[in-house]
Amino acid sequence: MLPDCLKPYTQRLVIQPFLWRERQWRVPFYQVYARLSAPVAADFLTYRSKKVAILHLGKYHVPLFDPCRQGIDVLPAHAVVLSHCKGNRFGLYAFPADTVLAPLFLPLGTQYLRRQSQ
Repeated sequence: MLPDCLKPYTQRLVIQPFLWRERQWRVPFYQVYARLSAPVAADFLTYRSKKVAILHLGKYHVPLFDPCRQGIDVLPAHAVVLSHCKGNRFGLYAFPADTVLAPLFLPLGTQYLRRQSQ
């Protein structure tokens, strides 16, 4: 039996939205490892001709990628750190955010997530 505080996370699709460069981005809530305010870059490097900030989170070195593919010239107000797994390998990366919005709770099977044709 799950505690009542966890039930909304199992009965609905939970999305973590954030704003970056006046555009809203959405990631699955289960993928969010951390939300950081005022992230500090320990280092910068160039990857595919774009500037990438490296955040040090304990033993992890986390790249901060711009989802707009413009590079990170100025550190953002927030960073959304995401986890990913492939087989038994675990990794972290982050996206910058001007604002981190409240999570969205959507009914399973919702049409809300379908992309509108342009």
